[in-house]
Amino acid sequence: MTDQTWTPEQLAELAGAEELVLVLSREGRKDLRFPVWLVVVDDALYVRSYQGVTTGWYRAVVAEQHQSIVIDGRDTRVLFEFVPRTDDVNRAIDSAYLAKYASFDYRDAMVEPAAVDATLRILPAP
Repeated sequence: MTDQTWTPEQLAELAGAEELVLVLSREGRKDLRFPVWLVVVDDALYVRSYQGVTTGWYRAVVAEQHQSIVIDGRDTRVLFEFVPRTDDVNRAIDSAYLAKYASFDYRDAMVEPAAVDATLRILPAP
């Protein structure tokens, strides 16, 4: 993990957001904007692909970890970092997804093994 951290104001905005917009750069093509669910756990930002590691946005991030997200209406450069299934933080991420999205149909998919395998920490770009 890098030494980069989110400001308290950024964490408050992110924690309160229903969705996070990923801005995926594509060589020679227009950026792709993709909304995803997010959680904040222990002052860190996490996203998962409920469809697992084969979904398009997840593969794009794995191929190029330096991408952007939208914070406060502006594109903000970030670094995506893989979180192994064995990392203890996954239990807290599971709980955070289940609590935050309790009334949503897809919430249970966010804690299934395929989604856990596709957990990413998002850090401010160094």
